[in-house]
Amino acid sequence: MTKQLDNANAAQKVAAEALEAANKEKKRLLEEAKSREEEILGLRNELGNAESSKKEAEDGKKEVEARLADAEADFVANFHNTEAYTNFADYFARVGHQEVLTALRNDHPEFDVKSLEVRFPPPDAEGEEDS
Repeated sequence: MTKQLDNANAAQKVAAEALEAANKEKKRLLEEAKSREEEILGLRNELGNAESSKKEAEDGKKEVEARLADAEADFVANFHNTEAYTNFADYFARVGHQEVLTALRNDHPEFDVKSLEVRFPPPDAEGEEDS
């Protein structure tokens, strides 16, 4: 009977050690789960912030595009009132003049274009500044 009692005590001791090890593992796993839960919550917050920022950026882009469209429409509607445009022929003569001088500057950088600008000023250039 003492042998049975010793065996029962040994079995109980093994069971107690197994239970203690299981409880330690359970505690570790619960802490890890809590850590992962906090990480997931943080990532969800970041995702929400990113989605909010994305929406704000899209709204901002739409607003800028609308303002640009309005500015372009206003420019086209009032183009004939600008200082640079006096009449159709003079305007395009100045544009052509500037395109030729720009092409010369780009294609032949060694050539002094300023002498041509002095010699051949743009049509009706009075009061306008060179750009």
